Amino acid sequence: MTARDTVAEATVTGAGLVVPPVPLPPDAQWFDHRTRLGRGYRYLPEACHYLLAAAREALAEAEPEQHAEERRGIVVGTNSAVTALHADIAGAVRAGGFDTLSPMTVPFFSVNLIAAKLSTEHRFKGFNLTVSSPRVAGLEAVYLAARALSAGRGDLVLAGATEAPDPRAGDAVPESGAALLLLRPRTADAPGPVVRTALRFLPPRAAATPAGRERAGRAVRAALDGVCPARPLSLHLVADDSPTARTAAEAVRAWCAGTTVVTDAAGPARAGALAPLELLARALRPDRPGPEAVVVACREGNLAFAAIDVR
Repeated sequence: MTARDTVAEATVTGAGLVVPPVPLPPDAQWFDHRTRLGRGYRYLPEACHYLLAAAREALAEAEPEQHAEERRGIVVGTNSAVTALHADIAGAVRAGGFDTLSPMTVPFFSVNLIAAKLSTEHRFKGFNLTVSSPRVAGLEAVYLAARALSAGRGDLVLAGATEAPDPRAGDAVPESGAALLLLRPRTADAPGPVVRTALRFLPPRAAATPAGRERAGRAVRAALDGVCPARPLSLHLVADDSPTARTAAEAVRAWCAGTTVVTDAAGPARAGALAPLELLARALRPDRPGPEAVVVACREGNLAFAAIDVR
């Protein structure tokens, strides 16, 4: 199997990005669901609000009705969409018992219902999938969506990530917001920006031996060759400070040496999977000089690669 065989690609027909402004307003209140969504959304979780708003942006210039409802799908990645809700439920039960729980919010203890609301809102009935792999879930969602499209399982898919602040993030930076790409199959008669993605796994113990690091380097180089048939002008590296992520990051920088500008996009470690999707959505803007790549590497061993070519 070659590197290209493990790459999923699709055409991007829309994008939605809902993230806090920088800097935050003094009261830190940056999103009002009543203004962005209207009436009837009060009891939905925060991450669901962001996801619905991002979907409206992604679909603003699309005509999904051209495709049958059963040919429209959704794949959403998240790490902390309902973490705060879980904490609230646990606290309420300890303090007052099950009778104190709200029947309006408790059903959302299942993270799948965040994306399910998106399906019912826009009648995307083909499939609905939620993934939660640490840090790479957003890019994994795009990868799975593109694979489904290339396999003929649908004609239109919303794919991306949504997050709400994780109260147990520790020293990591909680994430808030959502980013979605509207994808269709990559064909010769479907012009538009192309997104290519690939996934890899680097066993954490591999970073401890020279042989393991060499295998990791080969895997990283093969993945980048697959998603970047043309060298990108810039590559955004989202990596924590673990030995596993450092091993992958070294291989990425070696691959880029002399041809591609590498930006450490992470800063402090993030407690979510949204940052890579935000970078992809921004790379689609018409003022970007074009091709850009994103690589995610984390202590759990998950690696994700993506490239946007707007030409």
